Amino acid sequence: MSDAKLLLTGANGRTGRAILASLVAKGVPVRAMVRDAGQMESLRALGAAECVLGDMTDKASLRAAMAGAGKVLHIGPPMHPQELEITTSLIALAKAQGLDHFIYYSVMHPQRRAIRHHRLKQEAEEVLLESDLPFTILQPSRYMQHLLPIWPKLLETGVHAMPFGVDKLFNLVDLLDLAEACGVVAGSDEHLYATYELAGPEALSQRDCAAIISEVLGREIAARAVPFEDLAAKAAASGANPDRVAQMVLMNQHYDAHGFRGNPTVLRHLLGRPLGTFRDYVGRLAARV
Repeated sequence: MSDAKLLLTGANGRTGRAILASLVAKGVPVRAMVRDAGQMESLRALGAAECVLGDMTDKASLRAAMAGAGKVLHIGPPMHPQELEITTSLIALAKAQGLDHFIYYSVMHPQRRAIRHHRLKQEAEEVLLESDLPFTILQPSRYMQHLLPIWPKLLETGVHAMPFGVDKLFNLVDLLDLAEACGVVAGSDEHLYATYELAGPEALSQRDCAAIISEVLGREIAARAVPFEDLAAKAAASGANPDRVAQMVLMNQHYDAHGFRGNPTVLRHLLGRPLGTFRDYVGRLAARV
């Protein structure tokens, strides 16, 4: 493995921080890219070898952040309307610099083109495939960690509420498993030119999740579908811009219609161990109560 640093974009987000920790644990030297200098100290504390300021929508900024890197692991901003342009710019810069490995953190089932950020990631994958860069594409499923924002309300009300039907099935995956898989991929050349679907071990509905939470907490937790208008109002009130609100509603309408099933075999093979279960994750949350 080259001693040159891996540029990690989106390093300060929930996903980026988990992946940073895993990369460091695997011995991968990481240059963490952030938009705010105030975020650097905490990322250094996680083990980043270097921190740089960068704006994903500014090519000059990206060029400076990438200079001297040997690899890149790109985590795009969630549901960003310029996902394709940002990733295309990074790919072009990586190719011009002759990077050894471009790892793209995409989404499971990018073929679901009715969801804009799925479609944009599929188009970005196509650009990467045709770039002639050594690549790996990672396609994660929905996180178990989506439970975290509603956990305090769940404990207060006894209701597990998500914006899709209570019987739709999802192969929820633990972000810690995804992060470890990123470390495995970045730490070896064995995964060049691969596209990996990364799904969790069980197909669970909201009703299933509520039952598991009930067993872990020792009290009854009900499942409820949040109306889309309530989702939109809450997102807007939290500061999401109109485009982000519209895309959140569109995504959850699609999941409400079709669920989000995937296969855990690839992730299990990458990690070489059983995958974390939803019960495991709820147990970790409950231990903090």
